[in-house]
Amino acid sequence: MEIRYINNNNWQNFLLNQIGKYNVFSLFKQGDAVPTGRQADYNYAMLSAENLKDTILGKYRPIVPIKSFFFPLSEKILPFNKKKPQIIVGVKACELAHLRILDAMFLGGEYKDPVYEEARKNTVLISADCTSAKDCCFCSVIEGAPYPTYGFDINLRPIENGFVVEILSEKGKELVESNGLLFQPAVDDHIAESEKSRVKVNELVLKINKDFNFAKVLGEAVKLPRTDLWKDVTKECVECGGCRFVCSTCYCFLIGEQKNFEKFRLWDACQFKGYARVAGGANPRPTKEKRYKNLYSCKFDYRRQNFGFYACTGCGRCIEVCPAEIDIRKVLSRIEAHE
Repeated sequence: MEIRYINNNNWQNFLLNQIGKYNVFSLFKQGDAVPTGRQADYNYAMLSAENLKDTILGKYRPIVPIKSFFFPLSEKILPFNKKKPQIIVGVKACELAHLRILDAMFLGGEYKDPVYEEARKNTVLISADCTSAKDCCFCSVIEGAPYPTYGFDINLRPIENGFVVEILSEKGKELVESNGLLFQPAVDDHIAESEKSRVKVNELVLKINKDFNFAKVLGEAVKLPRTDLWKDVTKECVECGGCRFVCSTCYCFLIGEQKNFEKFRLWDACQFKGYARVAGGANPRPTKEKRYKNLYSCKFDYRRQNFGFYACTGCGRCIEVCPAEIDIRKVLSRIEAHE
């Protein structure tokens, strides 16, 4: 891995140089004013010369899941149109972990999904360390960290007046070298400053989650029936599917057909009553609690067996979006306690 340094002014110039060559998406603060007691939200938007001064890297992950860029809510898959190369700026560590799971699904088997593959090949990922955490973030206690260690092309470690730049891939190296005059060698003080920041944010995530401990045997714990537990957990669930749609590791979809035999797909969710229903109306998961248990089995047992890691990265979006205020951390604690 190569390491460089870029100051804030040169970073703005770097982004400006990419506009036109790529569709550049970067983070912007969601809304002008943040209500007292509420943490700011960030969202992706197309970067332009006009809004360049307003772009930020975000203190933590945005409200939009990264899968929206590669596996959108609804898309035409046959025939599919090739898109202009894109750069996504400000991607967080939990999102890169999400992509590892999506890659395993769409690219890891005998058949590679051509639509997803095309989008991944045409994308440069410029990630960034988190500099803070939301109250619902728990990456550090579920096999993650608030800073990227893999999966990016370029990563930015924010420091005073600039960034330590980590270059991991050939795509990232080519992009940096084509703008070589904007980058400088990183010095030990730069790296030391960024390491202190990483330790500080990691400690913050652990402090937020001091009451939640996650074991390494979740898969075995989830397998236990515990009908009363699942009934209790889901009694307030309205089965809206919001938690599934904001989760980047959920990839269930339906395929339909439009005019001229065009094929399209759109997101589906295992919490919907009709998800597993078959011809004749039979349903192997007819109750809400059975569907909810299946969700946890998928995240913490099946995916672990198939891919070698949990299908949850601690981003906390499901906690934020749930109208019933169901907190996955509390559910996992109850599962582990064999309640």
